Amino acid sequence: MSSNADINSGNNLARPVRVFIVDDSPLLCKAIEKMLQDDPEIEIAGHAMSGQEALNLLPKANCDICTLDVHMPGMSGITALKHIMIRFPVPVLMLSAFTAEGSRITFEALRYGAVDFFQKPSRSDAGEADSILAQANILKSRLKRAARVRLDAARYLRLKVRPRGLAAAAHAPEKGIVVIGATTGGYASLLSLLPNLSSPPSTPVLIFLGVASQYVGPFAEYLKAYLPCPVVRGTNDSRLQAGSIYLVSMSESASLEYRGEDTYLLLNERSGLMGMESGLDLLLYSVSEHFGPRGLAVFLSGDGTEGLEGARELARCGGIVLAQTPETCLVPELAEAAGRIENAQTCSLAELSSSIVSWPS
Repeated sequence: MSSNADINSGNNLARPVRVFIVDDSPLLCKAIEKMLQDDPEIEIAGHAMSGQEALNLLPKANCDICTLDVHMPGMSGITALKHIMIRFPVPVLMLSAFTAEGSRITFEALRYGAVDFFQKPSRSDAGEADSILAQANILKSRLKRAARVRLDAARYLRLKVRPRGLAAAAHAPEKGIVVIGATTGGYASLLSLLPNLSSPPSTPVLIFLGVASQYVGPFAEYLKAYLPCPVVRGTNDSRLQAGSIYLVSMSESASLEYRGEDTYLLLNERSGLMGMESGLDLLLYSVSEHFGPRGLAVFLSGDGTEGLEGARELARCGGIVLAQTPETCLVPELAEAAGRIENAQTCSLAELSSSIVSWPS
């Protein structure tokens, strides 16, 4: 049987992904098992109903990934996560109710080595069966992707709270613009990169996250305490300001529009009829048109091909493409592919931080 190293190397497995479930609710354990059991590419490796039981069973479970409830009586999910990552590291996907307080704790879990998170399954008033099926499909996809991470790139992130009351520059971005793309494993890359910005960037920074749109706003709120500049959830028809960071979901289509000396961000929900280009591709096409050589594209941890065509167009127009060193990515495929674009450069997170702050000098 293949080991967890096979998954972490990014290879396709010839066997199902083995999932171990940790939740104090027997009903939720059964619900998660039911959501996963019909997929031949997933196998249940076992379950535990407390953090301590998980620590006792996981060493013998031979699992590829563990789901872990954030809120449990006794040993909390965060405490259990810390023990797991120190004693017998395995990719962990946190399960959270994702309330305002729940989102903060969930993002804290990402600092301690969790790969990703998933909102606890719930019933919808409209179309209950369709809702459960949709949630099941998303959970399966997230588990399969998260199980492939490189655990040697996972580490505890110490974040320092920055002073509040930061203001953006008073004028629009004549100088240039920075666009950052990240999908699977991207939370960890961003939590390493952004808090280490030495000062507010000279341009606006747009970050495209490969997550559902409802998680983007809470992540922006979480980041505010650790950044030297304003960070907000990007909204349609917002004027971009130098020194501010805008977070956007890849489920949205984005473009830029000049109005006099100002640049505005235009956002719309993507439809299934918009072609193969991702929202990040569409934004980079727009950056290529409006900024050309003053555009910088940065690719962090992730899989898929989101943004690569747009980055090639930006490079053709004289812009710069940078990629995180693949060895430091939880999932290196996106950074590896971006690094192969003509004239692209591969950089450490420290080098990327410096480039973002100083761009386009």
